[in-house]
Amino acid sequence: MLLTAIWLVGAAAPAGAIEPGFTSLFNGRDLSGWQGVTSDASKSWKVEDGLLVCTGEKGTWLRSARRYGNFNLRFEYKLKPGGNSGIYLRVPEDGAHREGGGCEVQLLDDSAERYRDLKPTQFCGSIYLVAPAEHHVSRPPGEWNTMEINCCGTSYRVVHNGVVIVDANACDTPELGRRFTEGFLGLQNHSEEIWFRDLRIGPPQSGQYSSECFTQFRTRHHRCRERRFFRH
Repeated sequence: MLLTAIWLVGAAAPAGAIEPGFTSLFNGRDLSGWQGVTSDASKSWKVEDGLLVCTGEKGTWLRSARRYGNFNLRFEYKLKPGGNSGIYLRVPEDGAHREGGGCEVQLLDDSAERYRDLKPTQFCGSIYLVAPAEHHVSRPPGEWNTMEINCCGTSYRVVHNGVVIVDANACDTPELGRRFTEGFLGLQNHSEEIWFRDLRIGPPQSGQYSSECFTQFRTRHHRCRERRFFRH
């Protein structure tokens, strides 16, 4: 994993604002653009006061209406004490987020006693069971958190409350090379209450990825293979 010291990013757009080049994924009125997969979404999801809410009832996860490849996903979320949820990235229709499928970014109340002994790759902001969050910057339960997820090729960058907590690629984390580079987005139902707002999506950001990101990644992976070859 390529990690430097903590990076602080610029201030986020005001709540409700859509940055140039971005598209809203939630209209604040209904579940348009999202589909329940295993059951009727209305049994476990609702829109309340302009927020997208998982009620905590056992039920379906929400899948985006379309697939995405390279993107920058931004949103705000709020957990209750002990809360647990996740964001699915580039998953197939059934939501598989394991080898041969997509990924999940964990959303978790890290401060809860019951999560004390989790693996590093299971804490908030981690690419679940793949790449750990290097910094733990969650706000207290009941407060809003911001998150930004950059995906381009097999590189992933997670910014949590303005701090880069994951900066990983398949060269340094080979498991990422075994995950889909295109698929659906998803909001996990972990039978826990969670609130979302200001979900929006745009192109990968120039601070990490240029318009020639694929060329850069091919070059990076080639150099990685060369380094490994010459070690023998």
